[in-house]
Amino acid sequence: MRKIAIALAFTLFVLLVHAQQPDTVNQISKKNSLGLIVGNLIDTPAGQAVMYATIRLQQLADTNRQKTVVSDKNGAFEFNKIELGYYRLKITAIGYNPLILDSIHLREERYDFNLGDLKISAPGTQLAEVIVYAEKPLIENTDGKITYNVGQSALSDGSSTSEILKNMPLVSNDPEGKILLRGKEPKILIDDKPVELSGDQLQDLLESLPGGSVEKIELMMNPPPEYATEQGGVINIVTKKGKIGWIGRITLAGGTRGEGNLSANVSYRSKKLAFTAVAGTAASQVKGNSYSRRENIYADSSNYLNTDAGFTNKNLRPNLRLQLDYEFDKHHSFSGVYQGNLNSFDNNSLTTYANKNRFLDTTRLSTRNSATDGLGYNNSVTVTYQYKGDNPAEKLRVIIGTNLNRNDNNRNYFQRFYFNDFTPNGNDSMQEQHTLNNSDNYNIRIDYNRPVFNQGSAITTGATYSSAQTHNVLETEFLRQSDGTMVPNDGLSNDFYFHQKIFTVRAGFTIALPAKWKIISGVQAEQTSLDFNFIEGNTPAVSNSYWKLMPNFTVRKEFDKTLNTSLVYRAAIRRPGIGQLNPSIDYSDPYNIRFGNPYLDASIADNFDWNISYIKGKYYINGSAGFNNIKDVFNSIRTLVGDGKTQTTYRNISNRKEYEASVWGGYTISKQLRINTSVGYTYNVYDQMGKELYKYRDGGSFYSTLNYNYTPTSLLRFEGNARFNSFADPQGRARSNVSLNLGVQRKFFDKRLIMQLNVIDPFASQKYTTFTYGPNFFLESFRASRTRNFKLTVTYQLNKMVQRKISDKEMKAAVDRVRQKS
Repeated sequence: MRKIAIALAFTLFVLLVHAQQPDTVNQISKKNSLGLIVGNLIDTPAGQAVMYATIRLQQLADTNRQKTVVSDKNGAFEFNKIELGYYRLKITAIGYNPLILDSIHLREERYDFNLGDLKISAPGTQLAEVIVYAEKPLIENTDGKITYNVGQSALSDGSSTSEILKNMPLVSNDPEGKILLRGKEPKILIDDKPVELSGDQLQDLLESLPGGSVEKIELMMNPPPEYATEQGGVINIVTKKGKIGWIGRITLAGGTRGEGNLSANVSYRSKKLAFTAVAGTAASQVKGNSYSRRENIYADSSNYLNTDAGFTNKNLRPNLRLQLDYEFDKHHSFSGVYQGNLNSFDNNSLTTYANKNRFLDTTRLSTRNSATDGLGYNNSVTVTYQYKGDNPAEKLRVIIGTNLNRNDNNRNYFQRFYFNDFTPNGNDSMQEQHTLNNSDNYNIRIDYNRPVFNQGSAITTGATYSSAQTHNVLETEFLRQSDGTMVPNDGLSNDFYFHQKIFTVRAGFTIALPAKWKIISGVQAEQTSLDFNFIEGNTPAVSNSYWKLMPNFTVRKEFDKTLNTSLVYRAAIRRPGIGQLNPSIDYSDPYNIRFGNPYLDASIADNFDWNISYIKGKYYINGSAGFNNIKDVFNSIRTLVGDGKTQTTYRNISNRKEYEASVWGGYTISKQLRINTSVGYTYNVYDQMGKELYKYRDGGSFYSTLNYNYTPTSLLRFEGNARFNSFADPQGRARSNVSLNLGVQRKFFDKRLIMQLNVIDPFASQKYTTFTYGPNFFLESFRASRTRNFKLTVTYQLNKMVQRKISDKEMKAAVDRVRQKS
């Protein structure tokens, strides 16, 4: 810990010194010439790229200082090495009205601008159009949504989307690897469309989706009305859509940890049509070790169980994503997405078990070799229809989706018992488990928003329907020692169907009041029904159905463009998934049997939040404080059941009160160096019954991140991220060490070739230490994964993205084409 702190301090010190050392004349010139402006020109009526247009950039303080470029065949243009200051951009092209953008402000805290698509129109009666440019900030914070642009991050190329999320402010991972937003499990969207997958399926998707395909990530701590009932907020992953014409890129990455990936991204865009294809494969190998020390406490004595293990997990994840967007006219549009990902896994572990009496003498000694291999895949199709009224704020959107999933895995356990001197005693056992899981999901979502009264006021309504089915078959066999044959074990086998249907309907309104006050309110009614039907197994059929009514209310005040605050109340629901409900017995640890609980109820929360945001100049800060009253909390609970064994299952444990606060902010130290940080804390308080019966413990969860971004030139970028998490649960807590990710990115050959080096956890691998307190046992668990990694990524842009000088011959040909059209 001390080494890491010293290294971080030294790194920041070097960057600060380098960024703020005394200027010489040459250094001033170099530093003040870091400006970058890029954009795309599009023909308004045809939606085609405008080639060979003249773009002139003029400094307002000295109009004699100007630069001129021409747009390339894709309509793209770029100005680089521009001095800081205010600028006017004038665009002229034969056959088009001139377009002028005024007041583009290049400064230390914002010296790079992507103007996006600039539309120019054919000549008419109107004079040259003059637009006062209003920039989009690097960090946007509007109506409870924080947008973080990661498209150019030195940590994104060569990484998976899951790895990018780990570097986001306010985002953390629990010991099981689940993504958390402010300590809670969020709803994941991709391009504003919900991802209807179980926990393991979602993790496979995020691990397989290349990070280079992501444009930005939106964090919605207080979600919009259509997702207001999500207890953990919403994370929206927005993928890259490309520019006019064809664009392609290839990425190859490899790391010393034993991982590699290859991905390709191709996109095409015209006036009405946009198509994107992302394909690739990623391979990984994770090695690690673990131990546990458990004391079992009885009325008249105690005993101990010590375990020590090592593991190797291998994965191969091919993936394919196809997206087609088509705009019929200004009112009607269509989008279709196919996402397919496969996970081939091969996991092996060797664990030593030592049972000890109260005098710490070994009474039983054994080893257990566990091997798991299998194949899982997910195929999903989503189609979206959208209608926009004459007022673009009026929108009707219909989303229809389906997911088809299959997971086939085999587990083999071989346990060998020994005398105390570690010589085999011949009492070996062998067990095999084969699981086949088929699941499908069909869903439809309808959302409608209509502006009313005045600007900023609207009514919103919508409905959703989701139907999911899972068929799970578990076959267990054990080796009969007498004749060496595998015999079915009916007690550890089952065959069941699981069905779940969810129907929701909602309505709400937004009212914009004088003095920049705003009221947002709504209500959602939800009906959930589920059932388990067991073909084989000892569990009786289970069915459950319930209605929930969940209101929400927000009061928001915007004092000016820099300061706003809001008070939020919303009722939220957390439903148990198949992972918590599945009664199949996991026998991977013979001293801790795990299984789900099909009788779980949904958890309902009343959430109260106060949010404040201040953004001005070089710094920004966001704060949030809240109180949550949660009923019927469900969590995994471990109990001692006899013979020195424990069992872990899920229960609706009790009610819980949460007190939470979080802060996220950033500061632009110089035009090259920016830092941002986030920190959050949640304190859980359980009711008295849970404390008396199950020894539940109040406790706090803490999560924190620190990021820096150093860009000495437009071709070179340094980034770093550090994280620390500590999680409390009803029976104890889990604590990690500091995790580091340091990256450097360099662009070559007109920015077509990008090379990136990432150094991950250079000082210490990722470790989790967990303490669990039960009514009659205490457990300390430790798990470490070999996360130290040096990863090299090479990305090649198939298209030339910067303009070149136009020849006289090409200019003459362009003029002739324009004359022929006229």
